[in-house]
Amino acid sequence: MLTLATPDTFTPRPWRNGRGATREIMVHDAGAPLSPRFWRVSLACIEGDGPFSLFPGLVRQLALASPGRLTLEGIGTDGVTLDHPGEIIRFDGALAVSASCHGRSVLAFNLMAAPGVPARLERHRTAFRLEHTHTIALFSLQGEWRIENCDRPLPTGMIACGPTSGAMTVEPVDPRMPACLIAAIISTSQTEKVMS
Repeated sequence: MLTLATPDTFTPRPWRNGRGATREIMVHDAGAPLSPRFWRVSLACIEGDGPFSLFPGLVRQLALASPGRLTLEGIGTDGVTLDHPGEIIRFDGALAVSASCHGRSVLAFNLMAAPGVPARLERHRTAFRLEHTHTIALFSLQGEWRIENCDRPLPTGMIACGPTSGAMTVEPVDPRMPACLIAAIISTSQTEKVMS
């Protein structure tokens, strides 16, 4: 069953390097970050420029979850800049990455997982369907979203998280209006392939 909550429902925790704070939305194998089944979904506020914490052994997926710009140095030869809400980057947690938010704090929606965990971060602007049982965290950046078997829609700025009970459809309440949703999807189906 999915839980609907505002971001401030989740307690902020300091980053591993002490330079910021993150709100942990969901975590599996919390006490064993080197477990082959570890994963974590969180929402971080990046208030100034500086290095990210290192997470060797994990794959990091990060989406810009607010207006603003976020430049990540240490990824590729020239770094990467996310400047539209919902844009996503994937990188090795062992990389020494430094962030610049260009003078304006931004939110980052994060999915970290062991390499063998079938976990993915996606941006959606139209309806999509999950065909298996999953654990999900959905963050509406724009528009209201209808989640199959959920008794109320997910409004802008809210998070829906928890296990699904099987296949389900997620769609904008009004498909004529602009909509954007970030989805962290962790498969719990034995038929889903492991992420490459």
